[in-house]
Amino acid sequence: MAPSALPSFSSSFLFPLKTQKSFKPPKPLTIICSSQEPKKPSKNPQRPTSRNRKRTPYGTSRRSILKITFTQEQVKFTAGVSADPHVGIIGGGMAGLLCALSLEKRGVKSTVFDTGMHGLGGRMGTRVIDPQQLIFDHAAQFFTVSDSRFSKLVDYWLEKGLVREWKGLVGQLELGGRFVPLPSSPPRFIGVNGMRPLADSLLSETSMVNVVRPCWISKLEPFNGMWHLSENGKPRGEFDAIVIAHNDCRLFTK
Repeated sequence: MAPSALPSFSSSFLFPLKTQKSFKPPKPLTIICSSQEPKKPSKNPQRPTSRNRKRTPYGTSRRSILKITFTQEQVKFTAGVSADPHVGIIGGGMAGLLCALSLEKRGVKSTVFDTGMHGLGGRMGTRVIDPQQLIFDHAAQFFTVSDSRFSKLVDYWLEKGLVREWKGLVGQLELGGRFVPLPSSPPRFIGVNGMRPLADSLLSETSMVNVVRPCWISKLEPFNGMWHLSENGKPRGEFDAIVIAHNDCRLFTK
């Protein structure tokens, strides 16, 4: 029997998409953006000390990068969304890809921006070491199912041979070699060839989704009713709406 088509999901399953059954272009979006005048320097600037110095954490999350381009002023687009809207999705993990797939089912094209050097997937990233073909899922090693709607997608993956149930122990290896098993849980599923093929399977079902990678969106600005994205000064397109679907901290270089 041939594998069935990828199951459809209601918009309530994909939190960014709360549209009605018949798609109507959304009203202009509101987002915090830059329009505030810069503050004048103080006449008596306080020298930084060990107590008042602002500490900068190692690495910089993308959320903090995007925040520094905005102040607490709000801008509203007065023009309506175009008849053929184009959505920019920042992040090519499970959330971003399911969002793109759901938009396509509504006839909306999208572009997914992801930082992955070797592929999409976000926390579902997989590394393969040749020639032994050792597979390492360095973020999500397994998952469980507690939602009936997500269960339909897992059934689809099972039918295509992309996932299988893990029957062995799952635990934590502590310093010194002590293994601590995790408590029992609902069935755990793993990727047969790693987690990344699950992301690839979602992308293979699309025809209106463009992928740009590796790409680190560093700035987005509102102009003439559109959102303009750029990467370190390089324009990356203009969009009717933006979906932020990335993880807050990038733990690994993909």
